[in-house]
Order: sequence, then C-alpha cells, then structure tokens
Amino acid sequence: MKKKGFTDHLEIIGIDHFPEVKEGDDLTDLFFKALEEKREKLEDGDAIVFTSKIISKSEGRVVDLSGVKIGSDAERIAKETDKDPRIVQLILNETKEIVRTEKNIILVETKHGFVCANAGVDESNVEEGKAVLLPEDPQRSASRLKKEIEERSGEEISVLISDSFGRAFRDGVTGICIGVSGITALLDRRGEEDRFGKIARITKEAVADEICAAANLVIGEFKEGIPIAIVRGLKLKRSEGDIKEVLFNREDDLFR
Repeated sequence: MKKKGFTDHLEIIGIDHFPEVKEGDDLTDLFFKALEEKREKLEDGDAIVFTSKIISKSEGRVVDLSGVKIGSDAERIAKETDKDPRIVQLILNETKEIVRTEKNIILVETKHGFVCANAGVDESNVEEGKAVLLPEDPQRSASRLKKEIEERSGEEISVLISDSFGRAFRDGVTGICIGVSGITALLDRRGEEDRFGKIARITKEAVADEICAAANLVIGEFKEGIPIAIVRGLKLKRSEGDIKEVLFNREDDLFR
C-alpha cells in the first residue's frame, strides 16, 4: 500500500500554441488561451511548471547588450574567462559573490541565493544582441501566478518556476526549481520506515526540483517551443512552499 503523498503514475502535458512573450504580457491569460487551443483543462492537484525565461520576458528582464556599461572588473574577468565583457557585466550586476571562474564560466551566488553558472544570464531563445536575466523575485512570481490561475480555474494547483542548472561533480544541465507556490519545495522524510523497518534519519526529498526536472523532458532547451508543462498525478500535500527551503546556509554547504 502506497503512503499518502506518493503516486505510481505521472502525466506530463506540454503547453504549446504559445506566442513569443513580450514585456507586460499577461502570462495567466496566455496560459488559459493556450490551454483552450490544446483542448485541455486543469485538474485539482496539477503542478504547473513555467520556464523562468517567459517569466523574465513578461517582467522586462531582457537587456539590450548595446546599452550595457562595462566596468573595469568586467573587463578584467572577461579577458580571464574569454567571455563577452557585456555579459560579464550583467553577471556581476546579478551577483552577490563570485565563487569561481574558469574559461567561459563564472560560477556565482546570485542575489537570490542560487549558486549557478553565469548568474543565469542567458542569450538563448532571445533576439540577437539581447540577453535574459533570471526573474527578479521568482518566488513572488510563482505565488502571483498560482493565485491568478486558481481564481480563474476554480482548481487547487501549484506553480513552479524552472531553470536549467548544472550540478556539482556532474556534467550537463537539468531542470531545477527557482520558485514554488502551493506545495513544499523540500519533503522531509525523516522518521519514515523503509521496507525493512529502519527509520530514516537524514533523507529530505527535493520534490520541487524533481518535478521541474521531469517537466524539462517535455519542455526542452531550445527549439521545442513548449514553455510550460503540467505535471499531473502528484499526491503531495498542499503547502505554503518557498524555494528558500532547499537553499543551504553557507556553513552547511559542503561545496563551498
């Protein structure tokens, strides 16, 4: 018998029929129009995963590189890393601390508290000569979208905002969560029994990251044109989740 909160089946529904997002666009309205075109309806318990890029575009977080003013630090780091100094300046603008630099990579802690390459500054899936920054407050954006979608649909749902990050000691990127509302970001499984009656003492499951990683298999990275996915079949308890749940304090982070 499965414990409450777990499932043996998930469905991931990619929401295509989505226009190119511009500053000021109402993502909730665009989402419902795309749902209608797809002849799909929301169900209670659905987790809706939005890519960070469409959040950023709607919130005006797209920068024209021709207008970037480059400082001396950006010039120096650009030479060391063989990066465009304009991109380096944007990275520095979004950074709380530089963790490490290598050729073409600047590993930083962003102002949000995320440790990632290049502060999430991205030139893909945007017009030539422009770059997209991470949303200013993805947690706030997730909460707002959840509230708006629930009001229009009448269903209890959760909203997650995903981005593609690398991981320590592993190559490649995967979808991770940078904002969550409606479910917990971190499921504490300490105190549960395993199949042999042993009590878990350490395990916490990063369910928000797992959901975003699963959704990313449908959303993709480049030409797929699917900026939103619905993950259906989750049995997670509703919660006032916050992405800060998964962020280590500096003294607890083994990689720094």
